Amino acid sequence: MAGTVKEARLNFPARLLRGFSYLLVHAVQRPKVCGPKPVVDGPAIFVCRHVGMMDPVILMVEYYRRMLHPLVAKDYFEANGFTKKFYPIAQCFSIDRHKVSTSWLDVSLAALEKGEGIIIFPEGRRNKTGTGLLPFHNGAALLALKSGAPIIPVWNAVWKFPRRYRLAIGEPFHLDPQPPEGQLSEWLTLQTERIQAAVAALEPQVE
Repeated sequence: MAGTVKEARLNFPARLLRGFSYLLVHAVQRPKVCGPKPVVDGPAIFVCRHVGMMDPVILMVEYYRRMLHPLVAKDYFEANGFTKKFYPIAQCFSIDRHKVSTSWLDVSLAALEKGEGIIIFPEGRRNKTGTGLLPFHNGAALLALKSGAPIIPVWNAVWKFPRRYRLAIGEPFHLDPQPPEGQLSEWLTLQTERIQAAVAALEPQVE
């Protein structure tokens, strides 16, 4: 199966981190998927609400046998020597929130081409209010356009110990056909609104 994690191809630190994360999440967060959990057997773009640092980890544990790559803000990725080593081991890709760059898009497209998955947070930062959604950037729509991969919306609830971490994972869907020449900006705006609506529609399942 394309994109299935083969532990043998991961180095020892990566395997150790995956195993530790799996045990930690099930012991502490005890995640509960509210509603059906879709089967993912090919490339996919997980579009998530972002309310906590554990959001990508929970999703990676839920799809433990899949290779998922969270997009992490470059300023966090390169904050210090530890994070520069930690995030690559965790299979993360960096994205620069403060300037236009296609490096994140290139590595993400390469991963999707191999049948792997991308975890993206279109709000661009954590929603510290814990309510609703912040405005979405259009990166997820652009990635879907370039790759043809389906979008999987995810709503993450605010988590506080000792409660269970709750999330809802929507069914995969494809965006509308590629826009006519000269209408890319309008298409991205409309598709981003569609993606945001799909994420927001999952809230009642969780809350």
